[in-house]
Amino acid sequence: MLFFLFSILFFISCDETRKEIKDEIIFENVTIPAIEKNRKHPLFQLKNGVLFFDIKPFSGVVKEFYAEGSIKSSAQYYLGKRQGTYFGWYQNKKKWFERFYVNGLKAKVHKGWHKNGMQMFVYHFKNTGVYNGSVKDWYANGVLAKSFNFIEGKEAGAQKMWDFKGRIKANFFTVANERHGLIGLKKCVSVLHDKN
Repeated sequence: MLFFLFSILFFISCDETRKEIKDEIIFENVTIPAIEKNRKHPLFQLKNGVLFFDIKPFSGVVKEFYAEGSIKSSAQYYLGKRQGTYFGWYQNKKKWFERFYVNGLKAKVHKGWHKNGMQMFVYHFKNTGVYNGSVKDWYANGVLAKSFNFIEGKEAGAQKMWDFKGRIKANFFTVANERHGLIGLKKCVSVLHDKN
């Protein structure tokens, strides 16, 4: 009987532990309380890049809403700095962007979409907030606008840009911080004139 009673208490305590875990968010070994606040709350203040609620740096989830009540964005904070996910939505409820932060710095892969659902951007970051990998932008019509490459925040390798019709605007290669190739095109007036 004692064993049976001990077993029940053990499982109840396990359930309580699981419940406590659901009440917090863990991202990059940082525990973010599952406290949600509306960004328009009058006690929020941004000071020197740190978000305060009342007099303390805020830890939890900050949400913004459109006037009619639908969600606009949701961002996780730890000690007043973005930590974890930052998602945004258009008023039509389609996803606008998804970004990730570590100690207030951009991290991982950031993605964005145009209102029509087409990809807007895909940026790769190191956890130190600098580009690291490919950085791409698209026009709303789906045409690739830019494809750059970075290593630890510096351009490296092939870099290309196009206009909204897919015509090349820039095509160069970056080696040791020096650009080689077609850096950019500007419309020029021809120096050759028809004599007729």
